Amino acid sequence: METATHLKAKALHGHLDTKIEQLERKNHHNRELITDLKKQKLKIKDKLQDLAKKQALVDKEQQLDLFIKEG
Repeated sequence: METATHLKAKALHGHLDTKIEQLERKNHHNRELITDLKKQKLKIKDKLQDLAKKQALVDKEQQLDLFIKEG
C-alpha cells in the first residue's frame, strides 16, 4: 500500500523528470538548473526507495503477527 507521502514523492519525481527532458530537448543553456533538478530528482528517488524498504518491513511484521496469531 502506498502512502500519501509515497504518492506525492512519485508525482514530484515524474514532474521533475518531465521538466528535465523539456529543458534538455530545447538545448537549454542553463546547465546549472538542469543539474539542480537532477539532484532533486535523485534525492526523491532515494526517499522513495527508503519508503519502499520501510513498507516491506511493516508488511513482513504484519505477516509474522498473523502467522503467530493463527498458530
